[in-house]
Amino acid sequence: MTCSICSSSREVDRHHIVPKRMGGSRDATVHAPSNLLALCRRCHRNVHEGGWVVSLSDTELKVTDKRTETEVMRRLYRGGFNAGTFLAGFSRIELVLGDGIRSIAFLDDDQLVEAFRISRTVGKKTWLIQAAILYEAQRRSVYGEGMLLGIARQFEVGVRQAEKYALVWRTFFDREETSEAPPETSMNSVNVDAIFLEEPSWYVVAATESPAPHKWLAYAQDRKAENPRYSISDFRSDIQSVHPPSVENLVPAGDAGERRGRWWQCPWVQPFCTRDGRPIPVEECGCERDRDAAVAVAGRSP
Repeated sequence: MTCSICSSSREVDRHHIVPKRMGGSRDATVHAPSNLLALCRRCHRNVHEGGWVVSLSDTELKVTDKRTETEVMRRLYRGGFNAGTFLAGFSRIELVLGDGIRSIAFLDDDQLVEAFRISRTVGKKTWLIQAAILYEAQRRSVYGEGMLLGIARQFEVGVRQAEKYALVWRTFFDREETSEAPPETSMNSVNVDAIFLEEPSWYVVAATESPAPHKWLAYAQDRKAENPRYSISDFRSDIQSVHPPSVENLVPAGDAGERRGRWWQCPWVQPFCTRDGRPIPVEECGCERDRDAAVAVAGRSP
């Protein structure tokens, strides 16, 4: 038995979501099986003492923090879903990509064309499966800042990939997020398949790094249609020309100050001044001493 919230297998027991209170309770809902949940000691303490609120139904387990009104985690259920059948489908795909490749030599000319078309379609979609999996792992995690590192280790991917792929899914494909997007920026107006080429995911990843991801993705689609050689590097340059990178662009607004503070606490992070185009330690730049920028630059020029 594992904890229904954090999946830990240590010190797990079944607990009442709605407590019985002192002296017991005659309320049938308190004693109902649906009011019992497997919880580890840590999650049980957070539920009854730490401000976590558990909402359990036939289709969803959701935990929120009533102090901050933020979602801690959520897990979805669907009656009749057969996980074994789902995973068996992946096994068949893996078989085709493995031993099945040897059968390509026995296809006729038309079948070769059809097989190539199917392979391109599969290639365009496989990264979306990874994005959905990584995003789902994020929604289930209760570990805060250590979440991405834990997910990266668990799935044996880089932290950047785990973060960006999950962000792509949340921005463009999660129903809860896209339902709140303005109508003019909905995915119905953007044909994502049109830009799925050699490196399909990174066009979408680059768009999510901008303040207006839906509009930039539509822009990339238009540019790609005009010029097939329009690259991801070109796309990123266009975004940065309109939205120069900054801490606020790279992290959520609410986390920018905290993230910047952690950066400066690292002993290996050093500030540099690039006012005249060359990186110079701030102790030597003279910006604070020389209010006239032209004088300061001239004083540093060789």
